This record gives sequence, structure tokens and C-alpha cells, in this order.
Amino acid sequence: MYLLSALAAAILAPITGLAAPAGDVMTAPPLHNLYARENLCHLPSPPQLCTPNASVTIEETALRAYKFYRAFVVDGDPRTMFSYIDNVYLSGPQVIWPLFCNGRKIGTEESTSWCFDASTNMSYAQYSVVDRWRWVDGCVHEHWDQGERMPPKEQCYQLPPELLNS
Repeated sequence: MYLLSALAAAILAPITGLAAPAGDVMTAPPLHNLYARENLCHLPSPPQLCTPNASVTIEETALRAYKFYRAFVVDGDPRTMFSYIDNVYLSGPQVIWPLFCNGRKIGTEESTSWCFDASTNMSYAQYSVVDRWRWVDGCVHEHWDQGERMPPKEQCYQLPPELLNS
């Protein structure tokens, strides 16, 4: 008798779980909105570029480099990404604007990495390739992506954890 009751409970338990309320389907946000990014391709150029400032500290530059990495790789946020690029960026911000204005994200923080090397004023992002940027006066000034390598972890600037969440 106990065996029959246990067997019935084991069979019916998953079925009764399906009957649990799941919320109102009509008021739930569409799944595609979870991945929606701001598409700024209707603009002819980036809305705001970085203004170089010689008083920007190494720690501020490292934090900007982290936020740039997040905007470019993890969040797909073209507005924030371009706000860290100066107007004399080697190839010109307007030249690369059409490539990034749609807000396409490249990866997650778990599947990518970043580094700011204060000794060279360079930041790096690793995803399917490694990109390298030179920072001048708190702004991205130049970019390379041909055979770049991440520096050793001990060369990477360590931002205080409370700054990473700001």
C-alpha cells in the first residue's frame, strides 16, 4: 500500500507543479525586451564624445576603461561607449559609428575579460579577439586589434570593488 502511494506521489508531483500560477501572461513583458538595446543608428554621428582633460587621474582612467569595456562588450551601449572616445580618435568616431550604433552586445562579463595597464595607459578587452585602446587625458584615443594579447593579471589595475558597482 505504501509503495503504491509513493509511486503515485512520484508520478503526480511534476504534473501538479505545472498547475502552479505563473503570473498573468498578458501583463508580463515580452521576452525580446530583456535583450533590447538602444539603437542610435538614426543619428548621423555619436551623440556625445569624450572631452580630454589632463587632470583625469589613473584611477579615474581605469574606471573609465572598465565602463567603456562594459558599454562596448557586455552591455551593448553605444551612447556610453562613444562618450569615452575623443574626437581625434585615430580613424575618427564618425567612421566607426555605423558599426556600433545598433547597440549589439558582444559577450557577458563571465565569458570576457578586461584589463587596464596603468604603466602604458592601455586598456584591453578579450572576447573572441583581444582589442587594445590607448587612453589620453581620460579618453580613448587609439585602437588596435591585430594579434593583441592580454597583459598578465598582475599588470592590470585593480579597481576597488565599490567602484565597479557604481
